[in-house]
Amino acid sequence: MTNEHEGDIDDRDLLLALRRLDNAVVVPAADPAREAALMAAFAAAQRRRGGIPKGRQYWFMAGLATAASALLAVSSSLPRAQAVPQPPNEFVMVPGAAMLPAMESGSLVRMDIPVAELAALGLAPPPSNRTGSVKADLVVAQDGLPRAVRLVN
Repeated sequence: MTNEHEGDIDDRDLLLALRRLDNAVVVPAADPAREAALMAAFAAAQRRRGGIPKGRQYWFMAGLATAASALLAVSSSLPRAQAVPQPPNEFVMVPGAAMLPAMESGSLVRMDIPVAELAALGLAPPPSNRTGSVKADLVVAQDGLPRAVRLVN
């Protein structure tokens, strides 16, 4: 068995060894001639590489912005998948959980979940709920990610 004092001794020994190593290492001063040669080599490589002309870069970015706005317009007009109402005592697999690694062990966790988050978990909010949250049981795997959820009465 180790006690707390032995851990302190190990830390102190490590600290002393690192200080000895720091004192033994000689760091040479910067050589201005080498630094100038290195900076010149970087500048020459940058000139050789060239890059995208400024006019092309502008149109490239404008095209990306147009594509992104078109994608947003199309995705906002698509119908949203509605959460399927489930009986209150059945577990529902959390969306995306099927693509996670196999569960080796897990825990059952009861917590309050905001009603606004239920759709993201694949559940429809209960119609009789007037509060901002509901009680739910989550099956959480060994990796800390939820795999299934059910509402609690």
